[in-house]
Amino acid sequence: MMNRILLPFLAYVAFVAESTIMQVMLPEYNGEGWLMVPRFTLVIILFISMYLKPQVGIAYALVFGLLTDLLYTDIIGVYMFSMALTAYLTSVFSRLVFGNVFVAFFLSLIGVTCLETLVFGLNSLVGVADMAWGIYLYDRLLPTLLLNGVFTLAIYYFIDKHLQKIKDRLN
Repeated sequence: MMNRILLPFLAYVAFVAESTIMQVMLPEYNGEGWLMVPRFTLVIILFISMYLKPQVGIAYALVFGLLTDLLYTDIIGVYMFSMALTAYLTSVFSRLVFGNVFVAFFLSLIGVTCLETLVFGLNSLVGVADMAWGIYLYDRLLPTLLLNGVFTLAIYYFIDKHLQKIKDRLN
């Protein structure tokens, strides 16, 4: 029973932690113009996509993407679509190259980059975002990758162990 609810619980805790940590990481608090956006839920979803069936990761991405859209954005579907696409692409690439902590680390950074770029591109397309691409890359994407890279390394061994147990039980 505990194993069945631990994974959704971890994703939920990561989702709540994102908004809590976001209040601390706002540009007016860090002294720079940087905006570090925690994507902890996405990182957990990417690990789920790497270890388990793609459908499981996509389902988590759809649920938490919709929650993100409903709670934090004015346009419904941007995060839901972007997170699901990112989870799917990560699962496809992980089947080709997955094997160790370094590959998982780089796939999660690529996934965060994919999500951030998709969301920024879609928001720019509809006129919600008005930041120049160069400023976006330096002031938002690079600090976001740094924060989420540290998070990925911090949780890797715990989530690897847990997802391996689930994968073995399913096979």
